This record gives sequence, C-alpha cells and structure tokens, in this order.
Amino acid sequence: MLFWILTSVLLTIFYIGIMVSYRREWNALPTETALATDVKTAVTVIIPARNEATRITGILYDLSQINYPEQLLEIIVIDDHSEDNTLAVVQEFADRDKRIHIQQLSALLPDAHQTSAYKKRAIEAAVQLAKGDLIITTDADCRVQKDWIRSIVTQYEQHPCKLIAAPVCFYQDKSSFEKFQTLDFCGMQAITAASLEMEMYNMANGANLAYEKTAFMQVNGYQGIDDKASGDDMLLVYKIAQQFRGGVHFLKHEKAIVYTPPMPTLREFLQQRFRWTSKSGSYQDKRITLILGLVYLFVLSIWLNAFYFLWNVVHSMLFPNPTLIGLINFLPALIIAIVLIIQIIAKTVTDFFFLSSAASFFRRTDLMKTFLLSELWHIWYIPFVGTLGNILPYTWKGRKLR
Repeated sequence: MLFWILTSVLLTIFYIGIMVSYRREWNALPTETALATDVKTAVTVIIPARNEATRITGILYDLSQINYPEQLLEIIVIDDHSEDNTLAVVQEFADRDKRIHIQQLSALLPDAHQTSAYKKRAIEAAVQLAKGDLIITTDADCRVQKDWIRSIVTQYEQHPCKLIAAPVCFYQDKSSFEKFQTLDFCGMQAITAASLEMEMYNMANGANLAYEKTAFMQVNGYQGIDDKASGDDMLLVYKIAQQFRGGVHFLKHEKAIVYTPPMPTLREFLQQRFRWTSKSGSYQDKRITLILGLVYLFVLSIWLNAFYFLWNVVHSMLFPNPTLIGLINFLPALIIAIVLIIQIIAKTVTDFFFLSSAASFFRRTDLMKTFLLSELWHIWYIPFVGTLGNILPYTWKGRKLR
C-alpha cells in the first residue's frame, strides 16, 4: 500500500511538472501578427478527399476567396475512391477556378487498394504533381481564413524552415460534448506547439501543415512510416526534424487557424481517438512514449484510488466494525482519499491555467464555462481510449482499419 501511495504522489508531481512546462513553452512562443505584403513563394494546397461531397464545398469556396497571388497558387484535390459525387462537386469548382485541379487516386495508383495508408498515398501522389515549392495540406471538411496561406508564407519567407505546423481549432460546437472536444483540442494544439519548442516532435495536424516539397522528397515522403493508415502529419514531422535540425516550427498566428468540426456522436469521437492513439506505437522518440505513458498512469491512478476508497466505504457499511481494529483497517482508505483529493485538485488547477491560455489564443474563452464538465470527460476518456486504442480496430472514411 505504501508503494502505491508513493507511486500516486510521484505521478501527480510528474503531471504538474509536465503541464507547467507545456504552459511555459506555449506562452513563451511569440504570437505573430504582421503579414507580408509582397510574397514570392509558389504554393500547392493538397486536399485528400473521400466521400466529402456534402462538405468539401466549404474549403473550395474559402480557397476561391483566398488573399494570395493567383499565379503563385494551385490547389490539388485527390479523390480517394469516393463512393458519392465528390468528384462531380470538385469538378464544378474546377470549371470556374483554373487553380483547382482534381486527380483520382485510383488512376494515379491503380494498386492503392493493396495498402491501408490511402491518405498517405494520396498526398504522395499529389506532391509528385505539385508545381509549388511549398506544400500545404488540409482536409476536405475544413474552413480557412482569407489570409491563411499568406500567414504561413510570411513565416516561411521571414524565418526559413523546412516544415511549419499551424493551428487547428474546432468550430460549430453546440452541445456540451462538442464544447468539451473543442476545449480539449485547444489544449492539444498548445501541447503541439510546446512540444515542438521542446524539440519533441510527437504532434502536428495534417489539417494545417506546410513543408517544402524538396524536404518531403529528401526524406522519401512516407517511406518507412506507411504501415499506419494515419500519421501523415506527426510521423512526417519527426522524419523531417531528424534530417533537418532546427527546421521544424509552430506558427502561432491567429490568421493561420484552420477550422474543422468536432465529432457529433460519442461513437465517432471514439473512432477518431482510437485512430489517433493507434499511432502511438510508431513514436521513435522514447521521451514521448514515456510522457504519454505516465500521463495515462496518472489518470488511471485517479480511477483506481477512487474505486479503492469507494470499495472500502461500501465494505464498512455492509460489515461495520466500530472497534479500534476496524478503524485501523480503514486508515489506508482514508489516506488514499486524501491522495485522491490532492490528485483531483492538482489536475484541475494545472489544467485550468493551461487551457485558459490555449483558449485565449483561439478566442474561445467561452469554453472555460464548461471546464469542470470537460474535466470529467477527460478523466474518463484517457484511460478508456489509451487502453482500447491500441487493441481495437477502428473505422475511418468507411474503411475498417487496425
């Protein structure tokens, strides 16, 4: 029992330390504001799409209104074996906007059905066709701002690097469940930025990722990391970071934020998180594995301590023993209860200050009204998803993957 109490305390100290470190690095990252008026970089925006006929119109409309020189921009949509009329919808936009080009993965790579990494194959094929020097990837269900590309290129031209990870935020969140996802995702974006500043290249989001075409080619694209269906973002970040030291940065710019919808149902949320968790086995930086493992154990210890205390309370109610021996036997449960209270307070306080800072950047301080409810969701899903995400298959874009 003493060993377990000590373990719980050490896990709590670790959690406080890592969250304070993340918050310090996030706050220290300068918030860019100025935009270049004269840009010279040729850009190719790549959008993989599968069965997105009802949603892809948003991103295509936004790109048609984008504030970037027309002669320096091309947009490639790669249709990944869509079973709806995605192809026809994109073609209608392409007929009106000559910057938009549509390609079919089935035509470019007839053997693509032999792999589970469809999205990676689609992006690789698009990069081969791209005319731009800077590749920017996003998703078909996203929305972007008018100065999205200009903000990324400003960073690229003023602070040359090989890869830029940029912010993503959920929007159109209505239910408390969707607001929890948005607040949680704001925190994940801040952790992404902080981790990159700490030279831990474990996170990024393919909905807003920019990299040099030459850098992509020099690291041989997704070769060596194409066994996972997802991971087109963070696994590529690690490859480029290893070959180009100091060449990976996070862009903390309000105009660079890309917006994407949260998952409307619990099932879709779990499938998304199972997919994200499935990439954890591919981390080559063992510091990342250690941090994620300790955070998982910390939250799991909260559950175990709560169950232990409640079990002892129920047991003492069913089998009361008012003697001194009974009180002594109940003493470990009281100590566990104190540890549990300390853990909950520590997690709540550190998360509050960290998430407040992240939400402030995304101009979503309204989400802090749901903070306590979000904490309950967070405590529940980390051990659940962390355990099952590496075991169960998941469904993505209508495909069952493992």
